[in-house]
Amino acid sequence: MTPINRSVFNFGRNLLLSQSKRSISVTPVTNLKEFIEKKEGKTLTIEAKIVPDPFQQKLFKPAENGACSLCAAGVNLTHTDVLILSQFTRSDGRILPRKVTGLCRIQQKRISVMIQMAQRAGLMTLHHKRWRPKKIGPYSFNTYFDETTIKKKYFSPVYRA
Repeated sequence: MTPINRSVFNFGRNLLLSQSKRSISVTPVTNLKEFIEKKEGKTLTIEAKIVPDPFQQKLFKPAENGACSLCAAGVNLTHTDVLILSQFTRSDGRILPRKVTGLCRIQQKRISVMIQMAQRAGLMTLHHKRWRPKKIGPYSFNTYFDETTIKKKYFSPVYRA
């Protein structure tokens, strides 16, 4: 009876505490409030009105057709875009799975390749011991990647088929 209760409890806990799919993070809406003081006789009324955000139309909106966040935004990423790529990695440098990122198959593969390229070029930290540079010293991360090879591989119609 105890294993059944434990499994039901764990299922409920996992259901309530499950992580939602990650997407590209943006700055949250500020919801600034303007305070208006009105004095009528002996009463002072303080009213707060929400000021509309001037950057509301510039925020990222998810696509209605079900496309992943990178396909919908039309972002052309390279291995040098470390701030965007770091959103798809764990704290130990490993790549987040597709279930968590919410990306399509092509973009997940592309992001994983870009993260590995950035780690091998020394642009991102590499905490796990899967790949270590063979050289030691200042030339250990002396790796260069050509932008045309990235575009040729992931934008060709052969790869998308």
